[in-house]
Amino acid sequence: MLHKRELPNSEFEDLNKVYQVKLKLLCWLLCTPPAGQVTKEDIETLFGKNSKLLGWFGTRRLGKPDKRTQFGQALDVLANKARSEPIEANQVANAIEHDAVFHQKWHEPGFELKFPCGFTDWLEPVKAVAEPFYDWLASEKGFAKVVFGLTGCNMTRSKIMQAYRPQSLGICGYCDGPLGEIGSKADANDCEHFFPKSKWPHLAIHPANLFASCKGCNETWKLNKTPMGNADEAGIRGTYHPSLLSGASLISVAAKQSPDHPMRVSIEIRDAAVPERAQTLVETLDLEARWSNDVNEKMDGRGVSVFVSKAFQDRFRGQAPVEAEIDELLDDSIIWARKNISKEERSIRLAAALQYQKDCHLAQIIQELL
Repeated sequence: MLHKRELPNSEFEDLNKVYQVKLKLLCWLLCTPPAGQVTKEDIETLFGKNSKLLGWFGTRRLGKPDKRTQFGQALDVLANKARSEPIEANQVANAIEHDAVFHQKWHEPGFELKFPCGFTDWLEPVKAVAEPFYDWLASEKGFAKVVFGLTGCNMTRSKIMQAYRPQSLGICGYCDGPLGEIGSKADANDCEHFFPKSKWPHLAIHPANLFASCKGCNETWKLNKTPMGNADEAGIRGTYHPSLLSGASLISVAAKQSPDHPMRVSIEIRDAAVPERAQTLVETLDLEARWSNDVNEKMDGRGVSVFVSKAFQDRFRGQAPVEAEIDELLDDSIIWARKNISKEERSIRLAAALQYQKDCHLAQIIQELL
């Protein structure tokens, strides 16, 4: 949510082709469900007689009538519910189609997601059909190029994570910390759902809903939290989004003296235009505490000049500088940190810590470095 992260156009379009298959399947089950059990013939009618999707949906995913797969059973359950509640089923389909273009409507006044709000008893049957698509994305083979008409190679979760790497520069787009290393077979970063798939399963493989984050953000802090609340208008307006509204250029980060320790700092994150956004960011990822703890751990017992000591050594190389040169060195370090926000990990908190030290502890820094 801090740094802008966009899936490149080629990967976005390929993943969207898969997503459109899922969307078409859901809306067909809701609006024109078959009279009985979903069959291969129904899939043929839906996607076309010559579609390669017939084989993809075939026995492996639907199962034979007497040996139904779990996914095949999920199709039947949703279709049966739609037949018994046709008016509401159409409303659910309209809501799902409405939500599918959230990435195009995010900035429009009054925009909000419509599913599952108001249709809570439809969440589980929709999830049972929609969520397996993410499981298939995460599998080794993913979605085959030839079946889904992709322009690139097979679409997998690993491919999506790798597509984010060039713009990530090893930095987590959520917390500004290290993203994680690339191994021989996989990335150490996680595939994060901005809209958690537990609540918005219809967006589980939406190309504007998957992002690369560090494992800490995904597995410890964000988890299934919904930073936009119920995705109503107020929640969306009060939330940063990695590709639609990133926060790094909009927030102001300042370090100040900790109220309980004279040599420790606390970090404050503010958004002057829309304060709720900064509050949401902090509540979701606990950034003020994480950044404060990180800075204080680095300073603990080593003095306030720890952040400039290497720069000091590199510039002066054993020579004794004058006080004015140390002041200039601090200014240069602050400028460097600010210029490298989104290019170097932890730059946002570093810039704040350096500015605080220059404003409040310059005399001590000079004493330590001399």
